[in-house]
Amino acid sequence: MQAENQPRADAARLERLVARQAEKRHLAAVWAARAGLEAGMTVLDVGAGTGALALEYAALGARVLAMDPDPASLAHAAAEAARRGLILETIVGRAEALPALPTAPDRVMLTDALHHIQDRDAALRAIRAAIAPGGALFIAEYDPAGPGAIGAPMARRMTPAEAQTHLAAAGFSATAAEPGPDEHYTILALP
Repeated sequence: MQAENQPRADAARLERLVARQAEKRHLAAVWAARAGLEAGMTVLDVGAGTGALALEYAALGARVLAMDPDPASLAHAAAEAARRGLILETIVGRAEALPALPTAPDRVMLTDALHHIQDRDAALRAIRAAIAPGGALFIAEYDPAGPGAIGAPMARRMTPAEAQTHLAAAGFSATAAEPGPDEHYTILALP
C-alpha cells in the first residue's frame, strides 16, 4: 500500500518545492546584478532545486549549470527550460563532492544553500577550485538579525561573520556583507 502512495507523495513534495521556489523568483535579477552576472557567462547554480532562479539566469543570457542532489527537482527544471526555450544543463550532485563540470563557471551562485551544506569548508574549497580565472562566488543567506517572518528557520540561519569565516578558511577574499531583500544578506567572494 505504501509503495502505491509513493508516486503521489513524490508529486506532492515536488509541487511544494516548485511553489516555495517560485516565491523567490523576483530575487534573481537582484542576485544577478549583485554578482555582476552578464550574458555569455557560465553560471553554476548550487542547490538549484526546481530551477526558479537558474531559469531566470538563463533568460538573462547566461549558460547555466543547475546542480542539486535531487534528480526530480532537476528534471522539473529541465522540463521548464525546454518549455520556455532556454538552455539549462543539469548536474546531480552536492557541493561537498563537486562533480566534474563541463566548463569552469564565471559565477557560482550559492543562494539560500550554504546553511544546508554539511561540510561547508569542503564545499567552499571545491567551489573555489572550480571557478574560472577572474570568476567569483556569490552568496545570499537569510540573516539571523531579521525578524524571521520568511525564509529559513532562525536556528538554521548563519551570521554574515560565520559565512565570512568559512569563506576565509576556503581561501576566498570576500566583500563585506550587504543587506538584501527578504531578510537576506549577500557576499561576493573572489578565489
